Amino acid sequence: MKVLWPFVRMLGVHRGWVALGVLLSLITLLSAIGLLTLSGWFISASALAGVTALGAKQFNYFTPGAGVRGFAIFRTVGRYFERITTHEATFRVLAHLRSWFYRRLELLGPARLQSYRSADLLNRLVTDINALDNLYLRVLVPTLVAGAVGLLVVLFLAAFSVAVAQVTAVALLLAGVLLPWGAQLAGRRAGRTQLLAISALRTRLLALVQGQVDLQIYGGVAPAVEQVHQAEVVLQKTQLRMAMINGLTTAMMTLIAGGAGIAALILGIELVHEEVLVPAQLAMLVFCVLAVFEAVAPLPLAFQYWSKTSAAAGRLVEITEQKAEINFPDQSVEPEQPGRVEFNDICFRYDKAAPWVLEHFSLSVCPGERLLILGHTGSGKSSLINLLARFHEPDSGSLHLAGQPIQAYDEPTLRSQMSVLSQPVQLFAGSVADNLRLADVDATDQQMLHVLAQVALNDELGEDPLHYQVGESGSRLSGGQRKRMGLARALLKPAPLLLLDEPTEGLDARTEAVVVGAMLSHFRGRTLLMISHHLQMAEHFDRIIVLDRGTVIEQGAPEELMARAESRYNQLRAV
Repeated sequence: MKVLWPFVRMLGVHRGWVALGVLLSLITLLSAIGLLTLSGWFISASALAGVTALGAKQFNYFTPGAGVRGFAIFRTVGRYFERITTHEATFRVLAHLRSWFYRRLELLGPARLQSYRSADLLNRLVTDINALDNLYLRVLVPTLVAGAVGLLVVLFLAAFSVAVAQVTAVALLLAGVLLPWGAQLAGRRAGRTQLLAISALRTRLLALVQGQVDLQIYGGVAPAVEQVHQAEVVLQKTQLRMAMINGLTTAMMTLIAGGAGIAALILGIELVHEEVLVPAQLAMLVFCVLAVFEAVAPLPLAFQYWSKTSAAAGRLVEITEQKAEINFPDQSVEPEQPGRVEFNDICFRYDKAAPWVLEHFSLSVCPGERLLILGHTGSGKSSLINLLARFHEPDSGSLHLAGQPIQAYDEPTLRSQMSVLSQPVQLFAGSVADNLRLADVDATDQQMLHVLAQVALNDELGEDPLHYQVGESGSRLSGGQRKRMGLARALLKPAPLLLLDEPTEGLDARTEAVVVGAMLSHFRGRTLLMISHHLQMAEHFDRIIVLDRGTVIEQGAPEELMARAESRYNQLRAV
C-alpha cells in the first residue's frame, strides 16, 4: 500500500468528482438492494392478501408499487450517472497522472534518462498509468461503498432478526474480505508478470514497426515476428491464469451468497413458526440477503489485480523518485554579453568509467563571431552543445555564457539565449508551419517563408509549403529535407547564439553552398558555432577550431591555417 499512497493522495486534486462518484455508487447500490427487498415483500404480501376476498380488498397495492417503481428509477438513473461520474473522475485522474509523470521525466533531463529505452518510458507513460485506473474505479470506490452498504444492510436485518444479521455479516466478511485477500494472493505473481509481459510485447512491436525497412533489407522480419509471438505467448498464459482465478472467485462468491440465502431462509422459517416474523417479511429478508452480495461481488476481481496495480505504481515511482543531475536556480541572472561563450579548462566524460570526451578544453567565443568546429567522430564536438544546453555538467572547469556562469541561469533564460540544431533532427507529425512554430510561436507566415527560402526548401514543398504535411517523424521528407527543416527551425528562433550540429549532412555540394552562404549572409550579428565534417565554405567563417580527442589541436582564421603547409586543416582539405 505504501507505493500506492502517493497516487491515492492525487485523488484529492479531483476530490469533487471522486466524492460524487462514491455518493452515486452508494445511492445506486442501495436502490438495487431496496428494489429487490421491497419486491420480495410486495410479491409475497400480494399473494397472501389474495387468498381471501377481504384481504385482497383491504391490501394497499399503491404505496409499495410506487416504492418499487421509485427504487427502479433511482437504480437506473443512478447507475447511468454513477458510470459517467466515476469514469469521468478516472479519466481526469489518469490525465493528471500523465502530466505529473511527464513533468517528472522532463526534470530528469537527458543525462538521467539516457539509461532508459524510449519504448520503456512510453510503456510507463501509457500502460502503467492505465493500470492505475484499477485503484479508483475498481478498488477504492467499490470497497468504500461495500463497507457502507454492508453495515447498513446488517443493521436493517438486525431490526428483524439478529441471527439472520449475524449470518449475513459472516458471509459478507468471507465474500468481501477473505475472498478478495485470497484472490490478491493468487494473482500476485501473475499480475506482475502480466504487466511486464504487456510492456515487453509493446516494446517488441514498436521495434518491429520502426525497424521494418532494415528488417526487410537484412531478412530479419521472421526472427522479429517470432520474438513478438513469444512475448504474446507469455502474455496469453498470464491472462489465462488470471481468467481462471476470476472464474474460481466468481464461483466461490456465488456459493457464499447462495449459502447465506439458504441459511437466512432456514432461520426465517423458524422465526415465522415462532410468529416473530410474518411470512411476507421472510421473503423480504431472504431477498435482501441475496441482494447485498452485489456490493461485494466486484471486490475479488479488483484485488486480484492489486499486484498489477502495485507493480505499475512501483515502475512509475522508480522514475519519479530519481534526482535530476541538472538543477536550475529559481531566480536567474541577466545576460551581460549575449552571444559570448567561454569554456575554461573543461574536463568532461559521460561515465566515470569512460575516457575523457573533453580534456582541459578551453575556448573563448566573442559575440557575433562565426566559428567552424572540425574533427573526426568522437572528438567531442557534439559534447560542446550538450554542455552549453546543460544536458550534462562538466566534471571540472567552468563554463560562462553571455558573461555569466551558466549555472546561474534559470532554464527559460538559458533556453532563450541559444538556438540548437542537434542530431538527429526530430520532426513531429503535422505541417511545416507546426514544426517551425516550435521555435517561435509568434512567427508570421512571411518570416517562416523567408527562413524556408534561406535553406532552399520553399520550392521543394509545393505551392503552399507551410501547410505541407511532413508525416510521422518527417517520413514524407528526404534525409536532406529533414535536416534543412531542422535548420530552418533553428534559424527562426530569435536567439543570440546559434549552435548547429552537422547542418549540411546529407546535402549535395550545390545545396550546401546555397544554405551555408545564405546563413552566413542573412544572419549576421548572431554568434555561430557550427560543427561539421565538411570544409566547403570554410573560408567564410571567422575562425576554425580543429578538435582531436577532446582537445583543441589547432585554431585560427581560415587564411592563417591555409598558409601553414603542415596544418591539420590543410590535411583535412586534402582528404
